[in-house]
Amino acid sequence: MIAVRGSSPGRGVTRGPRASVARAWARWAWLRASAVVVVAVVAAGAAVATAGATTASVGPVDARLVLQPSLRGGTQVQVPPLGELALATHDGPLRLRVEVEGLRLPEARSLLARGTTAASVGDELTRDVRGALVALAVRSVLVALAAAALATLLVFRRARAVLVGTGAVLVVLLASGGAAAATANSRALAEPRYSGLLTRAPALVGDLTSVGSRFTAYQTRVAALTGSVSRLYSALSGLPAGAAAGDDDVRVLWVSDVHNNPEAYRLMATLVAEFDVAGVVDTGDSSDFGSAAETGLLAPVAGLGVPYLWVRGNHDSSTTQAAVEALAGPSDGLVRVLDDGETAEIAGVRFAGTGDPRFNPSSLVVNDAARAQLTSAGEALGRSLESSSEAGEPVDVALVHEPAMALPLVGRVPLVLDGHTHRRAAAVDGDTLLLTQGSSGGAGLRSLVDGEPTPLQMSVLHFSAADGSLLAVDDVTVGGVGLDSATVERRTAESYREDSGSPEEEPALEEPAEPADGPTGTPAFTPGGTDVPPLLPEPTSSPSSPSSP
Repeated sequence: MIAVRGSSPGRGVTRGPRASVARAWARWAWLRASAVVVVAVVAAGAAVATAGATTASVGPVDARLVLQPSLRGGTQVQVPPLGELALATHDGPLRLRVEVEGLRLPEARSLLARGTTAASVGDELTRDVRGALVALAVRSVLVALAAAALATLLVFRRARAVLVGTGAVLVVLLASGGAAAATANSRALAEPRYSGLLTRAPALVGDLTSVGSRFTAYQTRVAALTGSVSRLYSALSGLPAGAAAGDDDVRVLWVSDVHNNPEAYRLMATLVAEFDVAGVVDTGDSSDFGSAAETGLLAPVAGLGVPYLWVRGNHDSSTTQAAVEALAGPSDGLVRVLDDGETAEIAGVRFAGTGDPRFNPSSLVVNDAARAQLTSAGEALGRSLESSSEAGEPVDVALVHEPAMALPLVGRVPLVLDGHTHRRAAAVDGDTLLLTQGSSGGAGLRSLVDGEPTPLQMSVLHFSAADGSLLAVDDVTVGGVGLDSATVERRTAESYREDSGSPEEEPALEEPAEPADGPTGTPAFTPGGTDVPPLLPEPTSSPSSPSSP
């Protein structure tokens, strides 16, 4: 029995190794299949993130859309250089990333000009978004499947591996789409999270439904008051400017803190055209956020037809500065950016200036580092002024943006002009007169969203043609909506010294406060042109409270 069954054990001996081989082969097959799936999924994800993007037009906005692997899902909308919005539109494993590439201004204006209702705009944008998402989904699926097939073919070189890999990727895509649809959150569009400069978006956007009509009223009122300024200034134009009565004076228009208000440039054009202004100096903050989209608002500068000297403010970026420099061509070289102590002349009066070292259009941080940075910039300009004086070309006027930059210039130049605070101020320290301009743009049109525009404030400076010394200042103030006033007040250089105050020992580095309403009534002057009530308030020891930029 044992001998007869001896042949059976022979088969049992051979069956054991075969079973082991089968089990090993099965394990190898699963490992191989897993490797195929991993290679295919990784290749598909990388391809979708890099080559799956699509460009679409959503209303007047050009945007780039792409899907990216993500455990948290959701939607990110990038608006360079302002920041981004995060929307919890769905859960993972795919995140929609949208990057705004540009705004087509002609189409945006056309959209507004058509009187389109909010409902129709919403329907149009919904159609555009739906079409963009469908195009993105189709492109992403095709790119993912193609990448999976190519990767598995190159790595495993078998048709079966290609089928397994592409099939696995298709299942992953369907599951991801199903998960996104199942977890879709329609309320996310009303609950965005902001980062970067867009953290100020809720305060800046506000209720935009009434801005259009309010701007029309604002524009009409400013235009009417500009005519009043012409009549008022005509009354002053025949009076002597001060100490050098009888000599031809050089008139220079001084503006600051326009903050994107186009009405400011219209008022500038009126003063330049009607009152024999030899040039314009601008102490910065032409922009709000320093973005490329805002640079188009600077175009009127090139059409003023007189020299225009500009220094960078803390709301002006390098992009803003480059845009101002580019206006030199259209203006036949009349537009100049003064930075790092560069100098330029207007009708024999020599100016030097430097840009604000800080670009902080939304930060309210005040610290020792900021103070040191501003003081250092002022010191550097002061050294340049001394070098010019030693070279026999003394500077008559220094241009900076923030008052803290002006203090190191005391004793090095007769006159320093700055802005930033949105409040006019004056102080005398030794032989140096320091003047601060209000907002020539009424703090910008953003004030139409959440309040009333403040007055537009500019000044015509009278210089002696003989030695470049300041003779007098004509302060022009034009009200906006609810501020039905236009005034021109003259103050002589001597009156500043008679009523001299001391410059602030610790200038405020906070964001500008809204200026108080401008003076009202008729031009303030006497027949002699020298005895006028003080117009510019002396600076106080305590800074004004900051407001939203």
